[in-house]
Amino acid sequence: DIDDYYNPKNNFLNEVIDKKSGLPITLSILYVEIAKFIGLDLKIVGFPSHVLVKHGEEMVLDPFHDGRPVDIDDLQEILDRNFDGQLEFEPEFLDEIKSEKILVRLVRNLKVSYSQSYAHEKALRCVDMTLAIEPESPEDIRDKGLLEEKLLNHDTALKYLNSYLDLNPNAEDVDYILELIRDIKTKVSQ
Repeated sequence: DIDDYYNPKNNFLNEVIDKKSGLPITLSILYVEIAKFIGLDLKIVGFPSHVLVKHGEEMVLDPFHDGRPVDIDDLQEILDRNFDGQLEFEPEFLDEIKSEKILVRLVRNLKVSYSQSYAHEKALRCVDMTLAIEPESPEDIRDKGLLEEKLLNHDTALKYLNSYLDLNPNAEDVDYILELIRDIKTKVSQ
C-alpha cells in the first residue's frame, strides 16, 4: 500500500488480506501460499529493500506492483531508487531466502513502522524478537540501545550501545553513538 506504506497493519497478514494491499514482503508471503494451491512453486527472493517472488530461475514477479514480471532493468531501477544509484545488481540478490530471514525482515519492517509512530515499547518488542533469532546483529543491538534510551532505561541503553560499538567499531554512525553515550552518562550522573 504505497499511500500508507509504514502503517503497522501492513505487516499483519490478516490485515493485508482484508485490505487487499500490503508490503512487498507480506504480499510475497501470500503469493507463495496461494500459488501452492494451484500447483506453482514460487520462492521468496530477498532482494535488497524490496521482497520479490520467483518461479524457477527465469521468472521474477513483484507482488507489490500487481504481480508484474520484472527484468534486470527493472531490478536495477529498484536498486537505484532505494540506494541512490550506489548499488549494482548482483545475481545473488535473486536467491531464495529461508523462513527465519523472512521473519526477521518482517519484524524489522514492523519495528520501523512502530518507531515512526512513536510506539517505542512495541518497536522494542520487535527488536527483542529479531535478537532472539540473530543475537549478534549489530543493527538490532544498536536499535535496542536506542529504543531503551527513548524509554529512559539508561543503563540498559548504555549496555547495548557499547555492545554495538564493540561489534561494529567502524560503523558510519560511530560518532553519533559515542555522543549519545556521553549524553546518557551525563544524565545518569546528575
